[in-house]
Amino acid sequence: MFFWMILASLMGIVMFSNWQEKTKDQENFVVPVYEAMALSTLQQHSAAEKGYSAAIKANQEQTNAYLASFSDGIVPLVTVEDDAMGPVAGASNVIYPFIQSYLPANYKPQNNTRTYMFCIPLHQTGQARCNESGVVKYIITLRMIPQRYEGANKMTVLKTIMKATAHSKFFGLLQKADTALASGTHQPLGSWYYISTAGIAPAGSVYIPNYATCNFPLKNNSETDVLGDALDNTYLVSLSLIDGLDVNQSLASAESPCPLN
Repeated sequence: MFFWMILASLMGIVMFSNWQEKTKDQENFVVPVYEAMALSTLQQHSAAEKGYSAAIKANQEQTNAYLASFSDGIVPLVTVEDDAMGPVAGASNVIYPFIQSYLPANYKPQNNTRTYMFCIPLHQTGQARCNESGVVKYIITLRMIPQRYEGANKMTVLKTIMKATAHSKFFGLLQKADTALASGTHQPLGSWYYISTAGIAPAGSVYIPNYATCNFPLKNNSETDVLGDALDNTYLVSLSLIDGLDVNQSLASAESPCPLN
């Protein structure tokens, strides 16, 4: 009897040790992967934001003409598709060279990382060109997380992203709220999706305009491959409010242009 008790105890210790090692291995694997994804996505987003500002200073008329050339207010800045970084719109994208100048010298483009400017009417109905009055401008970067990296502990992922992005509330995982946003300063009211970050509840989070959630392009030259049709996937997202809202002002609440609820 004593022999079997000792044997069972030894087996329990071995099994527990194996479980600990597997748990540790998963965390050791998840943390560096998500740190790298978050950092590279943030670098592209930051370069796009700085590149846009530099382009405006260098030639405001030419830059605004490029922005205004998109009737739907969805302006490609820089995307990575098929492992190649590019301006999408070809030579007409006068902002892209400035974006390139702000990327780190050793930057390696990460596939399916996409940055666009969205120009959205203050009343959030219909479409608007970026040169129209009453337009709010956002720069948004989206990156789909490869399926092989999904399923990791969410809190571990959020803490890792938070650490890699210096605790930014403007960078995190795209997450659906239980109800549409009803209040908030500098927020797109009526929105359903927000940026989930560690330690910040949905009520204090940054929300993505419904128009962007519905229509963010997932392919360079396709009008049908959009985020609104692929929300079951997991995404990293970063958002910068560029212009169009005064102090204490928000976008008016409006119905979503696609079924999000």
